[in-house]
Amino acid sequence: MSDKMKKIGILGGTFNPIHNTHVEIARAALADYNLSEVWVMPAKIPPNKLGMEIVADSHRYEMIKLALEGEKNIFPSDFELLRNDISYTSDTLILLKEKYPNSEFYLIIGGDSVLYLEDWHEPQTIFDNAVILYASRIGSEADKCKEHIENVLKKAFVNVRLAEINFAVNSVSSTEIRKHISEGIKDAKKLEINEKVMNYILKNGLYKES
Repeated sequence: MSDKMKKIGILGGTFNPIHNTHVEIARAALADYNLSEVWVMPAKIPPNKLGMEIVADSHRYEMIKLALEGEKNIFPSDFELLRNDISYTSDTLILLKEKYPNSEFYLIIGGDSVLYLEDWHEPQTIFDNAVILYASRIGSEADKCKEHIENVLKKAFVNVRLAEINFAVNSVSSTEIRKHISEGIKDAKKLEINEKVMNYILKNGLYKES
């Protein structure tokens, strides 16, 4: 094995369900920053969604596997699912650095998250252990992110390393997808999710109106 540092992108989230934009962001990060791999990592207990109803880990992980079939250097990761604690990004990065000392980690997030990174659990630990790559939503979010990085994050923390992914995110969200599925919409293209993921959702009766 080469001593050269591997550049690993981490795309975390609830993925309830994973949709096309998630995969497209992973592809863009991989290409833009010459990453070795991107790991799509569902959270076991998302700290920002405590108390919310989320489908079983096994379903979310299976949908990620289906969505990534055929992708080159983008892989599902159950790293957080194997832990029973709240999935704080700071803790995950420390554990990843311990387990993979010859890897450099790149945390992939949405531009909306950049705007409140200072409120995440132990943000300094995140900055110390990862370069942060962000994808902004279409519109003015890119400018807001740059301003927030310079005027808030770099003034409050050290070692702040953020870079923009060359990808404009549209407004698709897992929340909207769940809502549409509960209303009986089954067209994967319209929902902007993978056809195999849609079939899995239907087969397992996920997101039905309760």
